[in-house]
Amino acid sequence: MRTLLAALLVTLAAAAGAAAAIPSDLSDDPLDRGTLLALPSVYRVDVMLHVDALRTAAGDRVALPPGARGIPEAGAAVAVAPGGWLVTAAHVAAPDDATLARLAYQSFLAVRGEAHGDAAAEDWVERTGAVPVGARAVVTVTQADVGAGSTHSRSYPAVAVRRSETADLALIRIEDDTAPALELDEAASSGTPVVTIGFGRGSTLDGPEPGKMEPSIRRGTINRVGNLDDAAGSRQAILISVPVERGDSGGPVIDAAGKVRGIVTLKTAHGGIAERATEVRRLLEENRIIPGAGHTAEAFQEAMDALRGLDLAPAETGFASTLASFPAHTLAGRERARTRELAASTFRLRAADRRQGVLLAVGVLALLAAAACAVAIARRSPGRSRRAAGGR
Repeated sequence: MRTLLAALLVTLAAAAGAAAAIPSDLSDDPLDRGTLLALPSVYRVDVMLHVDALRTAAGDRVALPPGARGIPEAGAAVAVAPGGWLVTAAHVAAPDDATLARLAYQSFLAVRGEAHGDAAAEDWVERTGAVPVGARAVVTVTQADVGAGSTHSRSYPAVAVRRSETADLALIRIEDDTAPALELDEAASSGTPVVTIGFGRGSTLDGPEPGKMEPSIRRGTINRVGNLDDAAGSRQAILISVPVERGDSGGPVIDAAGKVRGIVTLKTAHGGIAERATEVRRLLEENRIIPGAGHTAEAFQEAMDALRGLDLAPAETGFASTLASFPAHTLAGRERARTRELAASTFRLRAADRRQGVLLAVGVLALLAAAACAVAIARRSPGRSRRAAGGR
């Protein structure tokens, strides 16, 4: 019965029409389980950077035409503390002056129809010492679409953005204190299986290209820990074999327990580079924020564990508690509905079992009756033979 129910739930998951990136509820793959725990805490980050002009070190002012003043950027973020605290890559949500000047100059060149590659723009900014003038940013985060459709994904304006001085990280705060968050794991053992969750395309997934709010989930391992030196300073970072793409920046590196091992910041020829969870913890501590999952995420994990164990009553209670804490949870409603459907299917299976039991009992009685008849006939047959022999 237990095996049959597990197979049924997997079938229901496949029929639910979820995005191609979303694993099955009852997958035996530990990374799939970790991914499901992490997804409700993942957000797409959309940033509109505004720059009025560039000023060189020599004092020259390069006015940007209206079409070049708005610079869109996008990436991912993940909640890492109760109170609506998310972490992302700083170069996505809070770029430094050099990065912003490069982006603005690239936009300037593009509007003029000139070549505007990264290398040329970086070289110009370095030679001229240009800095942005009138810079400002509007940051919006939107829940990842995990199968319900992007219209169900809630968007939040950032009410605070706090940049790290020592790493390519920035905190974003949203006004929803009960949003689910993920715990940090600062271990970085070589060979540890991980996934990244972001919004880069060029996906390794099968099937059609995912929509704007559908996350791309990519698999790999932690290769090693290495030193990363840049404008922010020198620190340890994680090298991962995951084939990250542009748009994955700021997304989490997730292990099988659904914990954050790092934050994606760079793409390389052999995978990606992520800031370690250690740097995330330091940034939180600098801002007097205590990392942790919070009640919503804990209730959801307990419910998912119960569902995988096919303990349906505790599972439904856990999903209801999750939604009571955070009504905008992106998976709890779907999983509660699936739990109810499974419970109804269990009742039907049990009814079928009762009918099958009656038929089985009737069949057993019939077999016993047939056996009794066969024994009675066998007992009479020798007597008839002896009488026949005596008659001769």
